[in-house]
Amino acid sequence: MPPRILVPFDDSEPAREALAYALELFPDGEFVVVTVADTTSVPYIPNTADDADTAHDPEELLDDAIDQLAAAEAIADEHGVDIDIRTRTGTPAQEILAVAERDAIDHVVIGSHGRSGVARLLLGSVAEVVVRHSSVPVTVVR
Repeated sequence: MPPRILVPFDDSEPAREALAYALELFPDGEFVVVTVADTTSVPYIPNTADDADTAHDPEELLDDAIDQLAAAEAIADEHGVDIDIRTRTGTPAQEILAVAERDAIDHVVIGSHGRSGVARLLLGSVAEVVVRHSSVPVTVVR
């Protein structure tokens, strides 16, 4: 049975590199690519003074996630590989871990944005949380 590989994807350069690396590292793998619409930045109380701003609109976040997955499909097509794509909403690290657990994933390949120092402390690191809490091996691509 081929290994099931999870690749979180946000269409950033590190995520693109992680997907390409995973496709090369596991040539016989089954790939699940997930994009998480990060709802942690969505305000709970509507700001009536700023109703025209859709940057925090959950539907807009999902549309962005779908666009990101189209980029992942293009990368997979370049490698001649079929991928199973998923869109989730919520906190990225938690959703990635949930998919890995629920979908019997054998390995996670995730890109690192390379934050360090105060930026890492303030913003956190999705890759770090996944590495610390994953029940399966995780490869971080920098």
